[in-house]
Amino acid sequence: MEVAQLCLMLSTLSISPERSQFRRYETIFLNCEANSTGWTVKRNTSMRFNQNCQYGWGIPEESSCRIDTAYPSDTGVYWCQNDHGECSNVVNVTVTESPVIMESPPYGVTEGDSVTLRCSYKEEHQDSSTSNFSANFYQDGEFLEEGKEGRMVLTSISRSSEGFYTCEHSSRRKMSAKSWLAVKAKVKLPEAPPTPDPPHIIWIRITAGVMVFVLHITVFLLCLYTYRRWARGRGVARK
Repeated sequence: MEVAQLCLMLSTLSISPERSQFRRYETIFLNCEANSTGWTVKRNTSMRFNQNCQYGWGIPEESSCRIDTAYPSDTGVYWCQNDHGECSNVVNVTVTESPVIMESPPYGVTEGDSVTLRCSYKEEHQDSSTSNFSANFYQDGEFLEEGKEGRMVLTSISRSSEGFYTCEHSSRRKMSAKSWLAVKAKVKLPEAPPTPDPPHIIWIRITAGVMVFVLHITVFLLCLYTYRRWARGRGVARK
């Protein structure tokens, strides 16, 4: 799902826990980070469009929203927006009933970076999740590798790394939902123009150049004078 409107991005939406997939009944905290007030967390889901954080599915607070008990119906795209039409980045949130989830960066990664994908397993009756198992990782449905301890490291991220990732508990044959990994282009900073030399450095270089030139002329004239004296001496000797 995409945010339909175009807007000036002057805020950042952060999410905690910092991932895009969640299990049913988890708590999700969304916060608008900006230099001004009046920001509201909004979302698009399969059932609602352009919906403000509100009681019934979330607890609205100043520039933030807390989902105390997440359900699959909370799956959607979340962002921040104010009354002036200014907005933030978007974060994809997936709430699943599967005991397996893919833990990946919710904000995307930049070309050249490295990222660790973690496959996590937890049954409802368990107190905590675990990644202490072999997991199969897939990109866009294609098998990538089997990760020991439920992890896979992607190094030197490129645009071809962008796509939907899933993981599978290899022994229990339980699969996670799809998780979108966005890859942002690396910003190339323009090269700074060379710093001009201070005036006194310029005069020093000019003076040094003149002195070298005078030295060369002096040596040349001295050599010419010496040669003429030698030639004149040879002429007198022959007479």
